[in-house]
Amino acid sequence: MSTKTGFYYDSIYLEHETGQHPENAERLRYLTASMENNALLSALTHLRPEPAKLVDIQRIHEPKYIENVQRACDANLPYIGTVDCAISPQTYEVALNASGAILQAVSQVADGELDHAFCAVRPPGHHAEKNQALGFCYFNNIAVAAAYLTQRQGFKRVLIFDFDVHHGNGTQHSFEDREDIFFASIHQDPRTCYPGTGFASEIGKGAGRGYTLNIPVPPFSGDEEYLQIFDQFILPKFIEYQPDFILLSAGFDAHRDDPLANQNLSVAAFDHMLIAIKKLASQFAQGRIVSILEGGYDYEALRDCVESHLEILLDDSKM
Repeated sequence: MSTKTGFYYDSIYLEHETGQHPENAERLRYLTASMENNALLSALTHLRPEPAKLVDIQRIHEPKYIENVQRACDANLPYIGTVDCAISPQTYEVALNASGAILQAVSQVADGELDHAFCAVRPPGHHAEKNQALGFCYFNNIAVAAAYLTQRQGFKRVLIFDFDVHHGNGTQHSFEDREDIFFASIHQDPRTCYPGTGFASEIGKGAGRGYTLNIPVPPFSGDEEYLQIFDQFILPKFIEYQPDFILLSAGFDAHRDDPLANQNLSVAAFDHMLIAIKKLASQFAQGRIVSILEGGYDYEALRDCVESHLEILLDDSKM
């Protein structure tokens, strides 16, 4: 049975120019061209974003920081924060549109207008901290969406599952003292991989203690190691939490062909996790899933992973 799956994409995302940089416009250009050629786009509900309002961004980021991003772009500076965070004059507006897409997606899924959504956006977001751009990220898209769901839509148990190979430090730090947002991440051991956070001992604090779950895995782990951890440890935690909305930081850079880390996953491993997440969503969250693109820097591997991800979202027989 097919479902109504939204696909958020706009050519504005290509206007964030980063030059010779792993996170560049060709990632999305290659992906969308392939999807058009195989007719996958026609099965999706294609939606174009509107920029996020500042009030939505300010739930996560300090107003002064937001202003600094805008000023840096207006001044045509080469980067902000660190040299990894290359910017161009368009970056501020593009980043607002990336966050805006996720806000529209979660709103439409929450209201039942869509069953699921995939946001093919850039720049990514999960490394962005409250007042600092980090790791190719400027505004924390998924954190902005989670804050909106709890504060404006009234959801009480939002699950964020981050399977990007790099730990989502900014997302964790946004919510580590809260119990209404459960942040879980599986990623390469931070002793061997950027950003150096996400140790198993990081479990949240105060009211949020126990609602942060970090699973670091050794370099060169493959499908068997990942899926054993996911099936036997991560998924039971999710079932215990009983989320009412699920957000995925969908980074595909743990793929064996990706150049920025040292993991050995195949498309099948990502598919396995998503199928289990769909079952979880069906059981507890009325099917509500929104996936937000994060990493993935080998163009062919990214295409293969995203296309398979979308096919699973579209087809409820794959549960």
